Amino acid sequence: MKKKRLLMRSAILFVMVAAIGYTFFNHFSEERGLVDAGDSAPNFVLEGLEGEPIELSDLRGEGVYLNFWATYCTYCRSKMEYLQEHYEEYEEKGVRVVNVNVDETTLQVERHKQRFNLAYDLYIDRNMLVSNAYGVGVLPSVFLIDENGEVIERQVGGKTEEQVLTALDSLVPAQ
Repeated sequence: MKKKRLLMRSAILFVMVAAIGYTFFNHFSEERGLVDAGDSAPNFVLEGLEGEPIELSDLRGEGVYLNFWATYCTYCRSKMEYLQEHYEEYEEKGVRVVNVNVDETTLQVERHKQRFNLAYDLYIDRNMLVSNAYGVGVLPSVFLIDENGEVIERQVGGKTEEQVLTALDSLVPAQ
């Protein structure tokens, strides 16, 4: 009887450990549903703070600097300062900067925009549908998308101003 109970408990413990291991693997795996270089960028529609929609497929013909960020992310704030200084220059060159907030409230995003005097549009990814489609797990995450809708690079983490400008330069469409 004791042997049977020990066997049953061991089996239950094994199943629990396997389930927990599988959960951790799926949750923390680097390749969890990631969009990466060479992939077609998944299309999405998001709404800006003023209610204006943006659809990725409408930006064909332009390079897209797709920046996932949050108000609490220090590296995101630094990157957004660099973008603030240069986004108009790159828009004239055919590069669109699309800043996607990862599911914070409209009030938080509006206050952030006012506090840092951001002139460009900010979009909120409600329920993180777009973030999940792109496999965003770390902020900031940036996807460099060429004029044909193909991801040419995925960048994760903080970047210097020089690195941000190099990325923007790589997105200028061939004339």
